[in-house]
Amino acid sequence: MPPIPPPPAPKPGAVPPPPSGGVSGAAKQGEREPEIVVMPEKYYGMAAKMEGKTQAELEAMAAKKAAPPPPAPKPPAPAAPSAKRPMWPFAVLFLVVILLIGGGFVWFNREALFQPPQPPVVTEPAPQPRPAPNAPANLVATVTSGTAPAVALSWVDGGGETTGFRLERREGEGTFLPLTPLPASSVSFLDVTVREGRAYQYRVFAVGPGGESSASNIALARVEAGEPVAVAPTLPPGGLDSDSDGLTDVEEAVYGTDPRVPDSDRDGFLDGNEVFHLYNPAAAAPVRLLDSGLVEPFVSPAGWSIYVPRGWTATLDENDGSRATIRTGQGEVFRISIEDNPNGASLVDWYTARHAGVAPSQLREIFTKGGLEGLLGPDRMDANFDWDGKIFVLTYDNANKPFIQFRTTYEMLLNSLRLSGVPLLSEAEAPALEGPGEFLATTSTTSTAP
Repeated sequence: MPPIPPPPAPKPGAVPPPPSGGVSGAAKQGEREPEIVVMPEKYYGMAAKMEGKTQAELEAMAAKKAAPPPPAPKPPAPAAPSAKRPMWPFAVLFLVVILLIGGGFVWFNREALFQPPQPPVVTEPAPQPRPAPNAPANLVATVTSGTAPAVALSWVDGGGETTGFRLERREGEGTFLPLTPLPASSVSFLDVTVREGRAYQYRVFAVGPGGESSASNIALARVEAGEPVAVAPTLPPGGLDSDSDGLTDVEEAVYGTDPRVPDSDRDGFLDGNEVFHLYNPAAAAPVRLLDSGLVEPFVSPAGWSIYVPRGWTATLDENDGSRATIRTGQGEVFRISIEDNPNGASLVDWYTARHAGVAPSQLREIFTKGGLEGLLGPDRMDANFDWDGKIFVLTYDNANKPFIQFRTTYEMLLNSLRLSGVPLLSEAEAPALEGPGEFLATTSTTSTAP
């Protein structure tokens, strides 16, 4: 057993313990005094360090300090990425949804979407009725004397908005029948369809956008029987020539000219005069009909050629060219034939021998621009030329109409005629021809005031 160290010396100011051999008052009373144990000096530092903690607490703290710190917790391992899903199924699904929604919208609104927009309804004021023109006045009928009976009619335009006139005629006490329509500027008409020994009554109406006027006064004409004139021609008058330029209104359409202007190209020559001389009436001279394409040459294997207006139909009735027909499209035709002259007779003798009752004095000699010498029959509707032992015949068939619409074109055909073997005359050698009517020798025509 180790020796017990001696007690430490008392500190200054400390109450000394009672002597070990003494007994206190309490002891005296039989009680044991508490024993004071003094901590050795070397343990004072340890007590300070304990800071009032028990030995067990200090040991626990020391063990805690001596133990290594727990390892830092490891971050959780990242989850393994899942496999990437494709996006096209979602795109397809989205597109299908859009199509279904859009299709349904279009279907339910198809009328509004696809029906063409209706124009706004504009209510226009009702047009005011236009008044009918005034009735023509002072209708006069005059029987003309000459080679054939005719009645010349004239009247005064009553005014108002007029687009034309309608002429009616009745024979005796019969019914009024339409005779002919006339353009707005008409104030006269020549009726050549009357017969001798008969009486006629006439009346005329004005026609306009507002309707038809009342009838004019009735004009009476009595055609007396008389002695016929044997020599004069019986050529029917030409059709209506509104501007009196030598071309009927129907012919003006063939050559592209204005039926209200006598000189359509303003070159100082009347339209009919230019056509007669084979020039273009719608172009300043000297443009020829053939060069402008208004006519085309009709050439026959037999050796003859002639100009045919564009738009007309020309056909060979015989392959050798001995028969041909030119159709105007207006019902009137020109016929060409080559006739035999076996005895070599003169043109006059040949004609009078074939046409019984025709006197030589009824025939008319003509000379064309090409230098052909010909002969016109009594009615001037056929032209005949002596050609290399045969006779070339051009006949105008107007289908028994009271007028002929292509008088000047008829003369143009004659001037354009060429016969093989007959020398063509130059301009200087050609006969001096004035113009329309030169061959037909008649100025009979219906015309209107300008």
